[in-house]
Amino acid sequence: METLMSLVVGLLLASGVLVTIRLVRGPSMLDRAVALDALVAVVMAGIGVLTAVRQIPFYLPALLVLSFLGFTGSVSIARFLALRDEAGTDDADEGESPHAEGRNENGRRPEPGGDEQGSAG
Repeated sequence: METLMSLVVGLLLASGVLVTIRLVRGPSMLDRAVALDALVAVVMAGIGVLTAVRQIPFYLPALLVLSFLGFTGSVSIARFLALRDEAGTDDADEGESPHAEGRNENGRRPEPGGDEQGSAG
């Protein structure tokens, strides 16, 4: 039983280190979000193993709170990333090219009745 417990703790530590490396290195915000969610899962697994080994049920509310926070955090990050991707850039107005939809080089639509260069005369 002792060797099995050492193996489980070692695997949890190794996965925690690997997930932490992914959390630090990234490269994208989505990678960091998934790594943070995985780190919460590893911590929850560690608390579950501790609860099973010591046979003390006092840690179960902590597991419940961590699972709720992990889920809520994941949904919040996914919603934030979806809204940011929907906008296309940090500023929704900068996502369009200046020449799209009949815009001039300043990114503005020409005024009706005038030419794009202004009054030439």
